[in-house]
Amino acid sequence: MGNQHQNNSNNQKPPHFWKMAISPRNSSAAEILLYGPISESTWWGDEITPQQFADDLAALGPVSEITVRINSGGGDVFAGMSINAMLKRHAATVTVYIDGLAASIASIIAMAGDKVVMPRGSMMMVHNPWSSLWGGDANDFRTAADVLDKIRDSMIEVYAARTGLTSEELKSIMDAETWMTATEAVEKGFADEVEDAIPVSASARGRMAFFNGVEHDLTRFMNAPNLPEHVPPPAPTPAPVPKNEGVKPMSLTLEELKNKYPDVYSAAVSEGATTERARMKAIDELAMPGNEEILAKAKYETGISAAETAVALIKADKERQAQYQNALVNDAQASGVNDLTPAAAPVTHGAGAQAQQIQQVGADIAKIAAGLRRGR
Repeated sequence: MGNQHQNNSNNQKPPHFWKMAISPRNSSAAEILLYGPISESTWWGDEITPQQFADDLAALGPVSEITVRINSGGGDVFAGMSINAMLKRHAATVTVYIDGLAASIASIIAMAGDKVVMPRGSMMMVHNPWSSLWGGDANDFRTAADVLDKIRDSMIEVYAARTGLTSEELKSIMDAETWMTATEAVEKGFADEVEDAIPVSASARGRMAFFNGVEHDLTRFMNAPNLPEHVPPPAPTPAPVPKNEGVKPMSLTLEELKNKYPDVYSAAVSEGATTERARMKAIDELAMPGNEEILAKAKYETGISAAETAVALIKADKERQAQYQNALVNDAQASGVNDLTPAAAPVTHGAGAQAQQIQQVGADIAKIAAGLRRGR
């Protein structure tokens, strides 16, 4: 609820923290939704945001009923006081529903209702206004304290008008930072009715509270209630797929499909042609000499993909290499080269001996060549 005395120096409108709409079922009724923090910037000395709220309220037209739904941990004190005053001045009957939490200045907004309804499980909290001040001297702090007292007194007037409690009773309640259940709020006069039809779900994780799924930071409060541990809702179970028992699947020939569903047929043909062109192009990019037969079968007979064609090409290449190696072995065996017995060269000397050795080598080569020709 604290006022941090910020100014909108950039003259930009602060983001809306409210939603207003005419009821789709009744053009003379409207709904205002206040979920989450009340204003993200102070309304101190700022005429833009209050004016925008007033404009939106006026834009609803001459409605006779306004439903205000609150689930908020509070926020800017001046925003809350202004909204309370605007709703109180409106000619419509105002009904306030606490859809989870109305804490701090959000409870002041709730007091604007001609009727305040709290579902079982919802809560309301009232406390003294607070602020922060940096770099000031003693006089500054005394002035800030006086301002906070005046704000508290104005809040007491709002609470007293609804509850009938005295100023001293309300000061005691606010000093204690009092958290009230729906029943307690009705007993003290802060609310009129406890609703049992749709109870509120409340839980906490550490210092974070969850009221009907809306998260609220309770770290700034002294006496936040102990709530049950928050357990995230389980993921929704997918609906079972119905079994088509006894239902015969529809079967159509291509001609029947073309006549009965021409758009579906044309789309299927177009997609098929595009896919086939891409397959043929990918196979063409694998082309290498010696693989023409494999490529032709892949494109026009088997209809396999480019990846499957590449595997077939690798397999065929390995088979050709194996056949070539076997042919070399068979040629060597048929030539008789494996049957040659090395003969010791005669020991000779001089030029005549050298000529004899050359002659012998030539004869051996001729013999081997003759054998190779016979083997082929």
